[in-house]
Amino acid sequence: MPYFRLIFSIPSTLYECIIARCLLFGMLGNEEDMTDGRMVLKVYFADKSSTEAAAAELSKFGDLSVAAIEQVDERDWIAKWRASMKPAPLANGFWVSPLWLPPPASAKHWIKIEPKMAFGTGHHETTRLAAASIIAFRRQINHSRVLDIGTGSGVLCFTADACGASSCLGIEIDPHCRENLAENRRDNAAQGKIAFTIGSISSLNVQAHFDFIVMNMLITESAPLLGATAALLSQKGLLIWSGILTDEADNAIGLARNFGFVLIKKQRENEWWCGAFNKSGFILS
Repeated sequence: MPYFRLIFSIPSTLYECIIARCLLFGMLGNEEDMTDGRMVLKVYFADKSSTEAAAAELSKFGDLSVAAIEQVDERDWIAKWRASMKPAPLANGFWVSPLWLPPPASAKHWIKIEPKMAFGTGHHETTRLAAASIIAFRRQINHSRVLDIGTGSGVLCFTADACGASSCLGIEIDPHCRENLAENRRDNAAQGKIAFTIGSISSLNVQAHFDFIVMNMLITESAPLLGATAALLSQKGLLIWSGILTDEADNAIGLARNFGFVLIKKQRENEWWCGAFNKSGFILS
């Protein structure tokens, strides 16, 4: 199956913003290098139309130069991506890497994620922020029911499981993640119950309730789900919302407030922001 590669160069300061835009068009993975003081990115997409749409969007940035759109063999770019992989630290001794690339001996928890199509290898700020929030609230997560919306590779479900969750459900709308999720579930021995499903949040039973919900998606994708998320979260539950750019944080807080959520903790890394929310009137004990 052929894939398509968009090659362009940018100043390094634009990296996070550009990657966020590429994700909107279905970016599957990317390679990066520095040449003559500029960052050269090779971004991969599933089809030519998505690649061309992304190129058109990126052309709006004045200091970005699109060099080429190329068709590539699947094995070619995945092999290169695997060769560039390194173990990724999350927080508090949690590490993420493939089964064939163990973390340092000092790692307390090793989450094994095969780097294929799914977003969530631990190398992106939004994943680290969400995972760090899960770990920070591990006392609340212990024996809780966790829902990960937009689970990608399942890395946040595995993080929550390592923190003592009684059950974790990861839901993902992209069917390309199915095989990767099955492989990652096989490689990570669960302490509680872990399940993954392909579909939208509307496919969940309206009577289902979770003690802890995580959303690690761009705000354009996650904000429309706040109403359904509020309905699925137990009255004393916690919401972790990551995948938000820092200049979108105030808007995210306001949108969450419309559905009864109150910000109780926030974190940022570079240009990305993550907030922890609970429902109005309840204080964490």
